Amino acid sequence: MIKGLDKTFKIQGIIGLLVVAIFATQGQALAAGYGFFVGIMNVLMLSFTFSKANKRAEDDAKAGILILYMSAVIRFVLLAVLFVLGLSFLDDSQAFPVVLTFVLMQLGQLFNLKGKRRLTD
Repeated sequence: MIKGLDKTFKIQGIIGLLVVAIFATQGQALAAGYGFFVGIMNVLMLSFTFSKANKRAEDDAKAGILILYMSAVIRFVLLAVLFVLGLSFLDDSQAFPVVLTFVLMQLGQLFNLKGKRRLTD
């Protein structure tokens, strides 16, 4: 994994598990768990594409940037599909835990940016 990403991955996992535990007390553990799944999938896709872009950038910097741009598009589409599929199987009242768990987990990504000048540092 990219240096520092493992710390961020742990922070996002802890945040996600805390939110799932909170929603489990309200009987919405499945919805929050699905939001946790979507958040983890986003982090895994991000980690994979960053490592692939870094390897490619050693030979050609433009190719590395292209991989990052394409991965952003692919992640956007895949996350949209995951949200649509998940929300179509859950009740309308369970959409909030899915989205809130995902959003709070993504806030953990801010810990990865601490002290950095560039996103790829």
